[in-house]
Amino acid sequence: MRTFFHSRFRASHLDGGIESLLTPIEKLLVGPLGHQYGNFEAAHDSYQRGNGVFQDQAFSIPADHIDCQLVGNFELQERVEEVRKSTWTAVCAKRPAAFDGSLLRMASYQVDGERLSIAASRTRFSAYVATRHPAFGAEHPHADRADPLGLTAIVLTADGNVMVTKRSLLADQNPGGLYLIGGYAEPGESDGPVDLFNEIAREVAEEIAVGDVSRSEAVAIGLAYDLVFCHPELFLLMPSQSTAADILSGADAAPDRNEASELLIYSVDDILDDNGPHKNAALTWSFIKARKFLQLHLR
Repeated sequence: MRTFFHSRFRASHLDGGIESLLTPIEKLLVGPLGHQYGNFEAAHDSYQRGNGVFQDQAFSIPADHIDCQLVGNFELQERVEEVRKSTWTAVCAKRPAAFDGSLLRMASYQVDGERLSIAASRTRFSAYVATRHPAFGAEHPHADRADPLGLTAIVLTADGNVMVTKRSLLADQNPGGLYLIGGYAEPGESDGPVDLFNEIAREVAEEIAVGDVSRSEAVAIGLAYDLVFCHPELFLLMPSQSTAADILSGADAAPDRNEASELLIYSVDDILDDNGPHKNAALTWSFIKARKFLQLHLR
């Protein structure tokens, strides 16, 4: 994982947290942050200017049938650019080590049978920080969000288990919450195709030191939009040739092992069972969505 806030980039909003930006209805739908979120996706099939949301897309698409083309750089509107500069100045004042890294922005997508096509451009973490809050669309109705593409990996072990992580208690967002493995896709320096399988495989290697996830068996199972920390997220089921015990024994060698306070082993049945071991746990948005897409994929 490439970290900017020493977590999966999901730091609280600078002005007292994201809850201050939600309407009363949204608070009822979302519930306590870091726990279960209501299903309040807007019913749109494609991006909407200044809004960015789309309906959940469930599918089963082989990793080699994902096409991502990177073209150019995303530029914020002049007014939003000023917001970005001031916001980032405030971030750096609080966290001098914060790094304004380059991220891959999903500009549009298309699902055609068993093929997913994504058009992308470059953006920066500071642009994401300035545009990720739910109220951005209302504040800037004619502007686009940074919308970096997040990636979540459901790592299936050789003995049929799923690797689950419990976020560090020092994480800015959802400390102690159940999570899987993921990060944000990064663009190359040159325009052209981006291999999203390689991007998520890198995250798996960096977080749990697993380098044997199978490209030929990896399947994208869904695409969703996070309405709390606004960005699109692609979910992939990624089989490993390692057993759960092998992964646990080698995980301490992972460069970003400290992103999780604990590594857990859940059976697939545990993940799918509403009364499973996660029943009373604090769940991250990505864990909830991954569970939903996995249920649909295995139906």
